[in-house]
Amino acid sequence: MDNRRLYEASVSSALEKIAVHAPDDLVARFAEKSGIHKDDFHEILPGPSGTVSAVDGSNAMVLEGASIALAAIRAGRTTFTGTARSGRAITPLTIVTIGPQHRNNDFDDLYRECFGTLPHKGLDNSDPDRASDTLRDTLEYWVTQETAATLPRGSLLLIDGALRVTSQNHEPVLADIIKKAEERGILLAAVAKRTRATWGGGHPLLPAMRGLAGQLGITGPWWTKIDPHLLDNTEYRQGRHGEIYVASLHPHVARPMKLELPKGADEQTITATMQALAACADDGRIPGYPYPLLDAHRAVIIDEALVTRVQQDVKAGLLKQGIRNRLFEDLFGDLHDDFERY
Repeated sequence: MDNRRLYEASVSSALEKIAVHAPDDLVARFAEKSGIHKDDFHEILPGPSGTVSAVDGSNAMVLEGASIALAAIRAGRTTFTGTARSGRAITPLTIVTIGPQHRNNDFDDLYRECFGTLPHKGLDNSDPDRASDTLRDTLEYWVTQETAATLPRGSLLLIDGALRVTSQNHEPVLADIIKKAEERGILLAAVAKRTRATWGGGHPLLPAMRGLAGQLGITGPWWTKIDPHLLDNTEYRQGRHGEIYVASLHPHVARPMKLELPKGADEQTITATMQALAACADDGRIPGYPYPLLDAHRAVIIDEALVTRVQQDVKAGLLKQGIRNRLFEDLFGDLHDDFERY
């Protein structure tokens, strides 16, 4: 078989896998499997958003060598009162070192600076991308914790992602954030930009929910709670402090999103949270997505231009210390950079 036929066969194989992942009768299967009926969809009535604070973080690999890497991290918070931004705070852009030792010393220092104690378990440097994510999460949880301690009662605190930790070191921090929010009367929700949540052996959750809502004639802002036993992946149960909901927050644009609210939230709290979410999800750029989170994301993002600037600053600093270009290339050079020239 020639290369063209091999390529076409691989395309056909990929299409077959997509068809299995999202079959034509996806909605009918989901309706039967989930047991979700029309009465399980709750209308979100119009109302004010009040004060909304959103927290997001960003990280990017700046330089990566065989034994050592540098990453940039930061986190930030934006606060809106009604439709006007009333505050914004961003942590300084911080460069962290990953390697060459087995344990990440920068994580110990950052965790102690944020939370006043050393982490329960050290951070392994063997996976630089995961280490970078954990360092960013540390900053993000610290900003969230500080925000939960200062927002006025009745405010909405939004987190990007999930109420679930990926590092056990953050378990007590997330628990404290949820406790603070409950004690101070602050609404708390985590909003996922995208989700891998699946059901029935690999079928996507959100397209199934969108199709079922359309089939049942559900329009306008709505929410429904998802039974955790419906989902296939155990990752949605481990380290989780929240319960899963799907909501469509815009009256005219069907954009279901996965949300998480703290476990045990009562009907009044759920209703108030969904109402506040819908009230700040009418931005014309991304209708149906809470604009305070969009604003926080735009504030903290570490883009390619910023990464390039940091690389130049690091290289200039190394040269001042007598580390010449050849040693820099030995530490951080990559043949892929040479390949891209041709």
